[in-house]
Amino acid sequence: MAGIYGMAVPTILLAAILVIITLKTLTQGDRRYYWLVVTGLPLSLIVNRLIKVPFITGIATLAAIPLKLSPDAPLWFILLIWLNAPLFEEAIKALPMLLPIRRVFLETGIQSLYAGLALGLGFGIGEAAYIAYGIAQTPAYSSLPWYLFTGYATERIIVIVAHGLLTSLTISGFQQAGRRRLLGYLSAVALHALINLGPILLALKFIPAAVSSLGTYLAILAAFMIFQKNVRIFKKQSGRQPEEIVYFQS
Repeated sequence: MAGIYGMAVPTILLAAILVIITLKTLTQGDRRYYWLVVTGLPLSLIVNRLIKVPFITGIATLAAIPLKLSPDAPLWFILLIWLNAPLFEEAIKALPMLLPIRRVFLETGIQSLYAGLALGLGFGIGEAAYIAYGIAQTPAYSSLPWYLFTGYATERIIVIVAHGLLTSLTISGFQQAGRRRLLGYLSAVALHALINLGPILLALKFIPAAVSSLGTYLAILAAFMIFQKNVRIFKKQSGRQPEEIVYFQS
């Protein structure tokens, strides 16, 4: 068995436990949100296999461009690679809210916010499994021992949280009227693009790894602050005062 699975399994289990605890705390034990997590699990596999990879591969083939991110690639192709994940992933994560089930979760702003969080967290967990499978299929990594994949574990936990925060923007936008419905999705795409900008620039060798990581963490922090602000706004609109949440205890 590939060593990545030895790290991926406990990482995914830990993430699942943290997701359940988080949703239980925020929704006061409403188990309907757990089903949204389950709904989000296969979406990463679907969007990668059926949309993202065929799209970029097809464009590269038509333009006779090597399918590789490098400084020599045309600027427009680099931009396509950069925006590929934000545009398609943020769209597919919101897809379940087009089904009749959406009525249950779009009655109030706070419900829609938590629904988006649950869908995004489920997507992130599924993505962690999908990436682990991809690593296991790569000869250069398949023979490495599990303890060399600590970077995978920390990165995936952070990215799972990020997916939840981003999707909360999209779905909470659906609950509102007019242009705000599209604004929620575009805000999620923009923040997703900012999160991915550091790794893109790192791959192009324009910035060092430390700067890339810092930029990504700052973008995720911005998404978290927006989420917290939305929680306060929606609870105020519903006539409920937001309770103080203690994240750390000494």
